[in-house]
Amino acid sequence: MTDQPSADNELSAESIKAFADSVGVKDLNSECIRYLASQALLQSQSLLRDSQKYQLMTNSTQLSLEHLKRADRSLSTLYIGTETKPRKYFGLTSRGRELFVPQDDVIDLEELKSMPLPKVPQDTQVKVHWLTIEGVSPSIPDNPPLEENKVILEAPAISIDSIENVNNVAPHEISREQQIYFKELTRKCVCHEKVMRDEAVLSLASDPGLAAILPRLVVFMVEGLRVGLGDTQLPHIQHILDMTEKLLQNTSIKLEKYLHELISSVMSCVVCSQICSRPLEQDHWGVREQGARILADMIRTYNMGTNNIQSRVIRMLHQALHRTDTSLRTVFGVLATLCELGPLTILHTVLPELRNIYRRVELKCATSTDPVDRHAKEKIRDLLVRKCANVVQQHMPELIGVNDYEARFGDVGREMFYKVMKAVSNMPTVKF
Repeated sequence: MTDQPSADNELSAESIKAFADSVGVKDLNSECIRYLASQALLQSQSLLRDSQKYQLMTNSTQLSLEHLKRADRSLSTLYIGTETKPRKYFGLTSRGRELFVPQDDVIDLEELKSMPLPKVPQDTQVKVHWLTIEGVSPSIPDNPPLEENKVILEAPAISIDSIENVNNVAPHEISREQQIYFKELTRKCVCHEKVMRDEAVLSLASDPGLAAILPRLVVFMVEGLRVGLGDTQLPHIQHILDMTEKLLQNTSIKLEKYLHELISSVMSCVVCSQICSRPLEQDHWGVREQGARILADMIRTYNMGTNNIQSRVIRMLHQALHRTDTSLRTVFGVLATLCELGPLTILHTVLPELRNIYRRVELKCATSTDPVDRHAKEKIRDLLVRKCANVVQQHMPELIGVNDYEARFGDVGREMFYKVMKAVSNMPTVKF
């Protein structure tokens, strides 16, 4: 048996030694042998690639010696196998016509028999590799390239009696290890143990190997939000939003293909009027603000001139804000999202209509007997003061006194004025 080659496709050490002996080079060390083997593989691959290009350009069905000669003119005639001298022809005359016939060399049989025999070629080496794993051909250089999702091994025939087990026979696009990892990851992300849940959610922000299971993760999150909204399970919705927020922080994956599903699901959590069964006891306001932050992060990250995500989302929120049947909880979610989109959105979208918006909020709260609406009015008032005060301070210097604030923003203007004055008083002074 010969020694194993240093790489999968390189020449073996015995082959390199045989080539060296043929040119009179003796005692090659292992480092030289490895270098020569790698260089021989590199040059052979380069020569074959170039010769295949000539084959395609000449519309030939087979690779010929002429293609190899054209691919590399720098190789000596010893390696490309061409003749070292031109062929000789002699003429024949028959019935007034001349015919030229190539002149064959005379070979001495005794001299041919006395020539030493060449060395025996090296044995063929066989490498073992996987053709299929669970019916799917792995993407390795030793296997031929297959079409996407093409299965080499067909599934066994299924009888009518075992038709209920058809899902177990169908091949999967991901390996068994990835299926187990996806199952454990999703189970821990929504479990009740906080330590285990935090570790699983944190891995979503840093794991670079999530690309293979990313479509399944998106489906899990979208369906989880849909089920959570239908059953008004606020803790489950919060766990799924935590997964979405951490997944956005992962720089190794891209979510462009799944934005249409993620944006609609997260926006439903923000503007849905009923996302929990006990709105006075459960903190669904914090969940709405978290969804607004996630939605704003998606827009800032993936908004481009070709998709216009930001303008389309703002247009939808603006329409929901001006409908007469919009609940105060939906108004809170809409305003939270608009405020999270940045100072320019607040300046051009929220502040010009803040007076009318808060007037409709007060009117709706006055005609409603639901205690949740009175709580929603306080939350909306606190949100507007907290998010808009800094923008007013930086972009509206013409507003000076409390009367100016009340004239511009209505009843919420007084609190906004005190918020601005407090921020101004806390600013550090510069002494010269």
